[in-house]
Amino acid sequence: MSEFLAERIAVDDPVVHWILGTTDPRTIWQEVQTLCPEAVECFAFHARTGALFGLTLRGGARVALKVHRSRASEDLAAMQLIQEHLWRYGYPTPRPLGVRGPATLEEWRDEGSSRDAHVPEIRRELARQLLRLTQLARGQSAAADVVPSATASGVEWIDDIAREAQRQRDMGGGPSVVARHDWTIGRVRFVAEKPVVVHGWDSLSVGAETVFVGEAASHFTYTEELAVDPWPSVDETFLFIADYERARNAPFTREEQAAAAAAAVCVRADTARLIRAVGGDIAPLALPEYAAALLQ
Repeated sequence: MSEFLAERIAVDDPVVHWILGTTDPRTIWQEVQTLCPEAVECFAFHARTGALFGLTLRGGARVALKVHRSRASEDLAAMQLIQEHLWRYGYPTPRPLGVRGPATLEEWRDEGSSRDAHVPEIRRELARQLLRLTQLARGQSAAADVVPSATASGVEWIDDIAREAQRQRDMGGGPSVVARHDWTIGRVRFVAEKPVVVHGWDSLSVGAETVFVGEAASHFTYTEELAVDPWPSVDETFLFIADYERARNAPFTREEQAAAAAAAVCVRADTARLIRAVGGDIAPLALPEYAAALLQ
């Protein structure tokens, strides 16, 4: 299995090294078998915010093992309790199978396919599913984490936008909910227009509903699976927030709407900082125009 990993991990891959502390395939496979002794084969690998391994177990079952870089085992256990609760109520999440040190285990789910969230029906379904998540998770306990904020980019104009967006975001108030910071189409697989699997539950936390909705509105179209514009337009951002409000059957107050819009700008500023840090082109984000349209 180290040969499989060797084909997919570059010796100088900084992301893999940051997550796993090494890029040596043999050492990585040994660590996988320590975390999951039942594993006999690795058939998938991906590294981004964590290292995801698709594993075949003795007996033939397939599971997903995800090694997390910076979540305490207590937080991972709380996350899986919520995931189990959602699964039992029919939400399209893979069934969780336990915490293994710095890693989580869940059933492997790869049915369905990717969809383009620029399509209005798909956008509306994403908004409905985000609301359904907050409703089903009501009363559950999750870690309260720090809301992402782009205030240290070293680029003055990005910093100025981020600080003002953060100020407006934090004035919004509104109810607290359990939801996710990474609500993107790339995490969801569909059959026709029905979501059948939602992946990536390590960003579950407690926070302001307006912040979760605004963050989702800023990046709900992001996917690496399809050749589409990864970022929603200003209009699409407003439409996502409106879709969520309609599904909610209760509009946000003007202050909450402003906070959601500001949360969207915070995330886009943070994205600009990260892309610039790795030498990427931030022009497609159109951050100045985006902020001018969304901030009051």
